[in-house]
Amino acid sequence: MPNVLSKTKKLPDVAGLAQELVRFCTVSGENERTVLEYLADPLEDAGFTCSLDTYDEARPQRASLIARLRPEDEKPSLYLGGHIDTVPFGNAVWRHDPLGGVIEDGRLYGRGACDMKGGVAALVRAALDFALESGAGGRKRDLVLHIYGGEEGGCYGSRHAARRAELFGKPGAGIVAEPSSLMPLSGHKGALWLTLRTAGRAAHASTPEKGDNALLTMLRVAARLADFRPDASHSLLGDATAALTSLHAGLNSNSIPDKAELTLDMRTVPGAEHADLVRRIAETVGSLAHIETVYDAPAVWTDPDLPWCARVRELTCAITGDAPEVRRANFFTDAASVRALFPDLPLCILGPGDPGLAHATNEFCPVEQIRAALRIYTALITDWYAGRG
Repeated sequence: MPNVLSKTKKLPDVAGLAQELVRFCTVSGENERTVLEYLADPLEDAGFTCSLDTYDEARPQRASLIARLRPEDEKPSLYLGGHIDTVPFGNAVWRHDPLGGVIEDGRLYGRGACDMKGGVAALVRAALDFALESGAGGRKRDLVLHIYGGEEGGCYGSRHAARRAELFGKPGAGIVAEPSSLMPLSGHKGALWLTLRTAGRAAHASTPEKGDNALLTMLRVAARLADFRPDASHSLLGDATAALTSLHAGLNSNSIPDKAELTLDMRTVPGAEHADLVRRIAETVGSLAHIETVYDAPAVWTDPDLPWCARVRELTCAITGDAPEVRRANFFTDAASVRALFPDLPLCILGPGDPGLAHATNEFCPVEQIRAALRIYTALITDWYAGRG
């Protein structure tokens, strides 16, 4: 059984905090509020104004933490973002308890160690350290820290928070601490998920002529969409894509199905307008199917030549020793919700852990990367506010 952790006003060091976060079960949004209250306690003691943003009223445990150091500050602040929920453990046997937070051979094992409790631990420790130093020095600057719930299911927490711009203050740049092996990533593709539905009339399968087969209608829809392409490309993000991903129809083998559902997953790049893609899909299928947009997140891309982006690569390189190349993520993140609210906000995806280990059995994050992430975030925060007030 995982450890049951009580709130404490003093958090452990960054590796110990990452261990404790792994020991909280936050699979599919479970216990989000409990973890966030645990983190809010020391943040409030350090001077942050904290609130919990409930994004699912039917399940109040599902929430996000909104922390602001100086909400009254009018100058551009730095935004820090991450998520606390994880995917399920899977059916395979783990080497260690996925909620054990075991450190072995310099690796922190457990569900969420890589995606992304190691990154959250480093963000929180960096924010705490800055707040304590800021308080001692008398500086009155804002620092915005958001830890979201519901990211794995479709960025529910960040999408809900992004409906209220006041929760973000006036950010001038942002860091999302998803696993990137400590490589600064300039963006990722957007996501547009559609569900198409056809309706028919049920009948006994022995007399199909008395029914209207929704599955056959959906197969016609699928045939029309099989070769659909968004027709957009980006020099570094690559081509926009479209894929038919699931088909559901019928309840038993001897009945004509009266409804069918098909899902379409599109990954988009800057220049691929989502509204235009939905219009094209509607024109392609005509009156055969009803279309519902399930998830709509824009592509995230920040010009790597912006001075702040170049500075992120420079400071990161000074700590990791890696070449500051321009890279992208292969997955989407909460950065998409922030970008939808602030279209011109420079955003960088940067965190500890190999993204290839996210969602995997025996997920782990190197402890040294978690510690290095803390040094990187501290350097970025210090650099952002140096001489700014």
